[in-house]
Amino acid sequence: MKFLIDLVTFFLFINIFTTNAQSLIQNSCKKAAARDQKLRLDFCIKSLEGHDRSKTAQSLDELATASMTNAGTRSRRLEAKAVKLLKEKNYGKDSVLGMLIKNCVMIYKDNYVTMKEAVTSVRVRDYKTATFVMSSALNATRFCETRFETRDPPRISPFTRDNDVLTQMILIPLAFTKMLK
Repeated sequence: MKFLIDLVTFFLFINIFTTNAQSLIQNSCKKAAARDQKLRLDFCIKSLEGHDRSKTAQSLDELATASMTNAGTRSRRLEAKAVKLLKEKNYGKDSVLGMLIKNCVMIYKDNYVTMKEAVTSVRVRDYKTATFVMSSALNATRFCETRFETRDPPRISPFTRDNDVLTQMILIPLAFTKMLK
């Protein structure tokens, strides 16, 4: 009988814990989207509700660091995708497209490191540094896309959709960190 009571108590606790995290995610995303018109509310909520770290966050700073980690992970995946594309296509030394993709590889690699630095900054409550480094990651991601568009003749980036998603993923913790200031 005691086991049954413990089991019911456990499930009630988990239910309350999950409800609080969902409420934190929804409320934080609403405030962030209201402050930054580029941030899509539906993307923010779905993105955070889809990751375990975000679902267990108890505060805005925990939610911010979880979303930074998510953006860093996304950057790593894009780096791997870009490296794979370079290997598959076997671009020559003088290939403009190959050079542009290599630039994006470096940007994605740097973004991963930048997100780790941002996590550390938030944990020590250095929100100014966190905001600065995330803004630089956001600009770098946009730069990757712009490099393709400004070529003569313009090129189509193989990462346009991925860069749009990464931009949203960086906007989320950036907005949260600005709310923490």
